[in-house]
Amino acid sequence: MSDIFREVDEEVQRDQVENLWKRYQTPIIVLAVLIVAGTGAWSYYKTERAKAAEAANVRFLAAVADAEAGKIAEAVAAFDAIAKNGPSGYATLARLRGAEEIAKTDKAKAIELLDALSEDKKVDSLTREVAELRGAMYTMEQGDREKTMVKLGPLMTENGSFRYSAQEWTGLDALEDKDFDEAERVFNMLLRDTSAPLGMRQRAQAYQGLLHAARGVKAKAGGISSITPVVESGDGQSGTDPGVTVEMKEIEKK
Repeated sequence: MSDIFREVDEEVQRDQVENLWKRYQTPIIVLAVLIVAGTGAWSYYKTERAKAAEAANVRFLAAVADAEAGKIAEAVAAFDAIAKNGPSGYATLARLRGAEEIAKTDKAKAIELLDALSEDKKVDSLTREVAELRGAMYTMEQGDREKTMVKLGPLMTENGSFRYSAQEWTGLDALEDKDFDEAERVFNMLLRDTSAPLGMRQRAQAYQGLLHAARGVKAKAGGISSITPVVESGDGQSGTDPGVTVEMKEIEKK
């Protein structure tokens, strides 16, 4: 008797499964197809993205090689092409590096390009700050103090990645403009900040020597008479703050 009931139950279960399949077979098949297609599309996308990045890297290195060989026009054209049709990361780097090459012959154009990059909200904040800092450097070289301060000001926030470089250049710009009070304020701020890179605090001390000399304190023979800031890739103390190279000239003995 129990066998009969079991057979009836199995028959009912088979009927239920068949009814469910007849009812939902189309959406189930469609879902399965979409899963397979989606997996294949994602795999294809990753492969193509990797290929594009590899190709962009080759193009970028070729442009760098042109720049290092002094082929400025070719390098600028290559960086511009990458900026227009390369993957986003390489495109951003190409915009930055292209502006640096243009600055060798046309600083005003380079500043324009760096300003556009620093204001592009689609670009990461660190790269935008780098562009702002580089633009400030070229503006300072052109002697426009007001515009230089406008560019450096936003970088001197407490958590700014390049706040120490911005402070240093602000002090140097004030010193060059003979605004001795402002220069001394900024250099003292750097000297008191124990979190500032050691190299920068040492340079700030040297700058103060120039400041005191400019204010009328007689400099010793063999002392420092001028300091020229030049951007370099690293400060030697901080991996994020580019700092400056200091060119020191001795006072002639008389």
